[in-house]
Amino acid sequence: MSARIIVLTCIAVALASVSGFAQVVIHGTQSADKSNTTSQANISTPDREIVPLTKETKEVKVDATTQRTESITRAQRGDGTYFDWQHSTTVKKELAPGTTASSTDVVVQDRQGQARVSRHTDETVTKSATGETDQTRAYTRNSSGQLMLERVMDANTVKGSDGTANTTRVEKTADVNGNLSLKKQVEEVAVDHGASGKVITATTKTVDHLSGELKVTAEETISLTTQDGTKQMESVVRTPAGNGWQVSGRTTTTEKTSADGSVSRETIEQGPSAYSPKASGDTGSIVPQHKIVEHEVHGADGTSVIQRDEFHRDVNGAWVPESFSTKSADQEVQP
Repeated sequence: MSARIIVLTCIAVALASVSGFAQVVIHGTQSADKSNTTSQANISTPDREIVPLTKETKEVKVDATTQRTESITRAQRGDGTYFDWQHSTTVKKELAPGTTASSTDVVVQDRQGQARVSRHTDETVTKSATGETDQTRAYTRNSSGQLMLERVMDANTVKGSDGTANTTRVEKTADVNGNLSLKKQVEEVAVDHGASGKVITATTKTVDHLSGELKVTAEETISLTTQDGTKQMESVVRTPAGNGWQVSGRTTTTEKTSADGSVSRETIEQGPSAYSPKASGDTGSIVPQHKIVEHEVHGADGTSVIQRDEFHRDVNGAWVPESFSTKSADQEVQP
């Protein structure tokens, strides 16, 4: 995924959390050297056009081993003016061949112009021919205004000679005194099936609060296939149920790329049916519940446009577009 699409996707996610409308058209422009990206979200209502967020990202090569990325997200006030809501800075440095360290500061500014670091992240990645290690330490601001360690994530990947990759991810959370305790562990196996496919199986274990031991709480299988310009990803999640396991979720994404570079993407999310009560011992069933349709068009001048439509399944099984909420779209981003 390109840096430009990452920026556009971040704006879409931010808008979804702020507003609650379903359709959004995002316009993005990238410089010829791909170092500068500007994006904005356009919300169309029956009587007007709203641009609640804009984002600008710049990448600068500081020296031969250091790169700096800065992004500014601007939010719209009720009077139509904008203020710099969030400023993110990431500095990535190559410490040695195959080893990089990066630090990220997220600064949030209120409407009175007061700025403070709301989140700090340190990450170290070491890659080799036989695998990869990754440690991330995240800090957040507490009620006293101090940055405190929130969580530590460690990942270790070992590559096999047969093309498999075994990854173990461990997440630990910190208490008010900074003491770490194990929260979750994910064991993942990725198997390549040539240039056209990959299968990833993951087992999630979380700490049982009664016994203090790790217990398997979910199993996920992800299948990735590519054929004739069409990519498909299917994720199936199983969770414990009674004396066995049940499928508790399924997500299927189909992506097609046209000859002109435009991309069409459809994602269907399935979950437990709300209309079929379980009998004793029933493992339940899942049904389509949510659909996201995206169209991504790239212009020769470096511009990109993404249109995103969301649908939900009604009681009759028909896909119904999510409705706009003008009231929600009018709301400011709160610092």
